[in-house]
Amino acid sequence: MRKHAATQETEQVLPKNNPIPVMLQMIGKVLRPVFADRSRLQSIIQPLFWLALIFILGQLIWIYTGLQANSSLISGQRIKVEIPMGSSVFQIGRILEEKGLITNRESFIWYVYLTGKKDALKAGHYTFGPKISFSQVFAELQKGRPEIYKITIPEGYTTKEITRLLKEKGLIKVERFEELLHDRVFLQSHLVEFSPQTGEGFLFPDTYEIAKGSTEEEILAIFLQRFRQVWAQVSNGRNGSAFSPIELVTLASIVEGEAKVAEERPVIAGVFMNRLRRGLLLQSCATVQYALGERKQRLLYKDLQVDSPYNTYRYKGLPPTPICNPGRASLLAVLEPVQTDYLYFFAKADGSHIFSRTYREHLRAQATASR
Repeated sequence: MRKHAATQETEQVLPKNNPIPVMLQMIGKVLRPVFADRSRLQSIIQPLFWLALIFILGQLIWIYTGLQANSSLISGQRIKVEIPMGSSVFQIGRILEEKGLITNRESFIWYVYLTGKKDALKAGHYTFGPKISFSQVFAELQKGRPEIYKITIPEGYTTKEITRLLKEKGLIKVERFEELLHDRVFLQSHLVEFSPQTGEGFLFPDTYEIAKGSTEEEILAIFLQRFRQVWAQVSNGRNGSAFSPIELVTLASIVEGEAKVAEERPVIAGVFMNRLRRGLLLQSCATVQYALGERKQRLLYKDLQVDSPYNTYRYKGLPPTPICNPGRASLLAVLEPVQTDYLYFFAKADGSHIFSRTYREHLRAQATASR
């Protein structure tokens, strides 16, 4: 009986000490007459409606004003804006405010969330005119404008030289790029017809536009794709050559390294093909330079003794891989070589060559040129 009495006593005390029911009762007492009397309800709702409308209009005006350009920061010149990858709406607003394209970053944040475009803004490098409107700025931010680097690969550059060039532009991580240049699976996926050991010979020399932030795989794929396009154009379905595609590219790289005069490329290609057919050493100075790892203005006799499979003064046949990346003219030269009985040539001071049929004739021409 005592326990039951204690329980009843507790049940009576708790509601009195709980503030929530008390508050609900008070609110009910205040609003009950209002809802009971429609005239009183209307007299309260109308002012609240106008207050809410004025507040909303005020907020919209505040947002609109904050989205206008800050004329004190815009100098009348074109404005460059970089939006980094992963930037939040708050960070983008801060960048636009600092550049003077908007007056208030908070207005921008509100606008983005109200329009539901939070996930539509993209990283990139943008350039805006000084009189551009916010609507135009906002539209551009939804397109994404990656920074584009224009880079020219000269004919005859090696992969090592191209790697250095890309590194200087900040476009690659050298270690990863070099890894891909020796990744046969990756290379094979792009160059099935050639089955290359390395990327040497297939980074076609041309002018490229590369977006900042591109991966090493994407950049290398651009080079390889361009090579395939040019190869398809110059080969034009030719399949009558006794040399395989990889042998032709390797030979084209040697022609690229030797030729200085454009018209001589098909002749030089013909000379090397004649020597290969007869089992003679190619004796190309360009392959020795590749073996040495440097471009020397003049090779010494000791240089010709370097022990390397790329030294065609010591080893017969073509080197293991191309020695540089040949251009269109050199690729075309090995596909359409001049039919000749020349077996020798040497370079004159102006870069042109004297061609000979026999070794005796070759020595005589050298002696005459040195006088």
